[in-house]
Amino acid sequence: LFPLASNFPLALIIIILIGGFGGTIEGTISALITDINPERSGFYLNLAQVFFGIGAIVGPISAGIMVGSGFSWQICYYFLAGVFLLITIGFCSIKLPALKKSDKLTWQGFTQLVNDPKFLMVCLCMVLYTGSEIGGWGWMSTFLKQNLKFTATKSSIAVAVFWSAMSAGRLICGRLSLRYPDRNIIIGLAIISTIVTILSGLLVNQIAVLLAIAMMGFGYSSLWPLIASYGAGSHPENSGTVYAILIGCGSIGGAIIPLIMGILAQNINIRAAMISPALFFFIIMITFINFGRITTGKR
Repeated sequence: LFPLASNFPLALIIIILIGGFGGTIEGTISALITDINPERSGFYLNLAQVFFGIGAIVGPISAGIMVGSGFSWQICYYFLAGVFLLITIGFCSIKLPALKKSDKLTWQGFTQLVNDPKFLMVCLCMVLYTGSEIGGWGWMSTFLKQNLKFTATKSSIAVAVFWSAMSAGRLICGRLSLRYPDRNIIIGLAIISTIVTILSGLLVNQIAVLLAIAMMGFGYSSLWPLIASYGAGSHPENSGTVYAILIGCGSIGGAIIPLIMGILAQNINIRAAMISPALFFFIIMITFINFGRITTGKR
C-alpha cells in the first residue's frame, strides 16, 4: 500500500500500520522463543537478533542495487511485500506449540506489570536503548558526511560496519549469556556504549571513527534482547504481555530520542547530538547496577 499512497497523511497512516504490525510480529515471536527456551532465552533472543542484523544489512544494500539498476523505489516495496507473503505462507505451514497462558495478552497481566516499579525501570531502559540505537545509526550517515567529509560510499561502509559488529556482538553475547547473568552483560555493554558513543562524536580521523563505530555496534548489540530477556525472566507468567509492553516502549523511544537528537543538532551542533545517547546508556548502566542490590540469581 505504501507505494500507492497519494498524499503524505495517507503515507503516515500506512507507516503506523507497518510499525504496529511489525511490533506485533516481533513481540509474538520473542514470546514464543522465550517459552520454547525458558532456560536459554537470552541466547536464543540474541540468535534471532543476529538474523535481524543480517536483514538490516542486506535489505538496504539490495534496495540500493535495485534503484541503481533502474528499478523504481516502488518496485522495492512490492518485492518486499512478496517476500513477506512467502514468509507468511511458510509460518502457516509450521506446526507451532500450543499457546501457553503466558503467551496471551491479558488485562490482569498488564496491571500486574505496570504496578511493578522494577519492571517500569526495565521499560525505561528499553525506551532509552531503542531510541539511542535508532538515533545513533539514523544520524550516523549525516554526521559522517557533514562533519567528517565521508563520501556516500564510505558512509554506507560505516553503516555496514555498525550492523556487522552488532551481529557479531549478538553471537558473542549470546554465548556469554549461557555462563553469566544477563544483568552483568547489560552493565558491561552499557559501559562500552557510553564510552564509544562519546568517542564517536569527538574523533576526527576516519579510521579511528570506523573503529569507534565498530565498537559502538558491539556495545549496542545485545542490549535489546538481554533487556527483553531480563524483563520476561522477571515475569515468566506474563511473557506475552511483557514483550508487548517492552516493544511498545521501544517504539516510544524510537519516536522521541531521534527527535531530541535532531533538536540538539539544529540548535547546538550534530556532534552534540551524536554524543547525547551516552547519557541514556549511563542511565541504563546505573539502573541495572541498582537491580543487583535487590535481586539475586542468574538474572
